[in-house]
Amino acid sequence: MVCRMHSGNDKGFVYIGLLIGIAVVGISLGAVSEVWTQSRQREKEQELLFAGNQIRRAITQFYLASPPANRRFPNQLDELLEDVRTPDKTGHYLRRIYLDPITNTNKWGETRLPGGQLVGVYSLSDDQPIKLTGFALRDKDFIEKARYSEWVFRSPLPAANPTLAPGSSYTAPGARPNLPGSIPPRETRPPTPTPPGVILPMPRRR
Repeated sequence: MVCRMHSGNDKGFVYIGLLIGIAVVGISLGAVSEVWTQSRQREKEQELLFAGNQIRRAITQFYLASPPANRRFPNQLDELLEDVRTPDKTGHYLRRIYLDPITNTNKWGETRLPGGQLVGVYSLSDDQPIKLTGFALRDKDFIEKARYSEWVFRSPLPAANPTLAPGSSYTAPGARPNLPGSIPPRETRPPTPTPPGVILPMPRRR
């Protein structure tokens, strides 16, 4: 009788041990899966930065390659693959239309001027980025953005940014550009020191 009781208790301990082991394995697998998911998302963010900046650079090159009398940005992304505006000099600014690595499609959100010219692209994903800081200077506007769709890869040329005065450019991060018609602030100069031994006249009272 005593032997049977010990045998039953041993089976109970083994069963509990198996349950604990399964729980530990499940927690470990969940942690590994979360780490892998975050690592993969960070890789996609780097791919998005690369693809977006390639398209931004191509849009800028397309404009700069335009005839001086008719400078314009592309109307479609396909124009970046083959620019036939000049028959004897076809331009190729992109080898292919990059996929958006976040949505895994070649559909991009498009930023256009009022006339319809394409000046930038962005991801159509509203997912929250992991990367919030540590961007390159060209991507400084992405800091603390809540969605990937707010990472707008827009040409930095003044013509692509109507809020900037013609002929001006971006200022240092955090500085405000001078808008057309605005008056720049006056510089304040420190007072000229009085030479030793010189007595200044007192102002007269009225």
